[in-house]
Amino acid sequence: MKTVSLFLLTFTFTVMAEDFEWSSGGAMGTVNTMVTIPWNPWVITSVENNTGFDLILTTIAFPCCGGPSGSYGWLVWTDVGGLVAPSGDVTTCDYHGPYTPVDPGPSMPPFIYTYVDVSSENIIIPAGNFFCFGYDVTQYCGQIPFNGVDSWSWWNNMWIPDQGWLEATALIEVYANFYTALEQTTWGGIKTILQ
Repeated sequence: MKTVSLFLLTFTFTVMAEDFEWSSGGAMGTVNTMVTIPWNPWVITSVENNTGFDLILTTIAFPCCGGPSGSYGWLVWTDVGGLVAPSGDVTTCDYHGPYTPVDPGPSMPPFIYTYVDVSSENIIIPAGNFFCFGYDVTQYCGQIPFNGVDSWSWWNNMWIPDQGWLEATALIEVYANFYTALEQTTWGGIKTILQ
C-alpha cells in the first residue's frame, strides 16, 4: 500500500498485479524445451482481448538470450483482425522499441525470461481487438512443442507459422491492466466534489 500527499489532500492506493496476463505456453513462466536457430529474426503471436474491457499493456516477456536488439526489438500491432499474423513486416507494427536480453547467451535453451516494460508507451488494446506482439530474436528464442497456440517467425520476407515449420509454439507473454480514460477536471471541480 502506498500513500501519496498532494497539498492538503492525501490519497491511499494499493499496487496490485496486472488485470490481464496471457502466455502462449498456457501458464505464465512456462519453461521452454526447444530453441530456435538464429535464422528467424522475429517471432510473434496474437491474442484476443476478450476481457470486455480496454487494456493498457504493461509488459511483454519471453525466454531468450543474445545481445541488444535494434529499434524493432519488441513489437505490437493493436488490431490484426483475428488470430493471425499481420499482413506486413515489422515496420508495419503500431509500437516498437529496443530491448536487451537479461541472458547474454549463448544459452541453449534460454530459460531466463526477459521482461520488457512497455507501460510508458500507453498501448491501448480496445475490447474485442485481436492484437499481435513479439520480439527480435537476437540469438536464441525459447519454444515448446506446438500446443495449439500459433506463433510465427519472419523468414524469406513473410510470416511463417512455427506450427508447420518447426512444429513449435514460441513462448511469449503479455501483461496488461484494465484501462479507463480519465476525465480532465479543474481544481474548482475537485473542490466542488470535496464539499
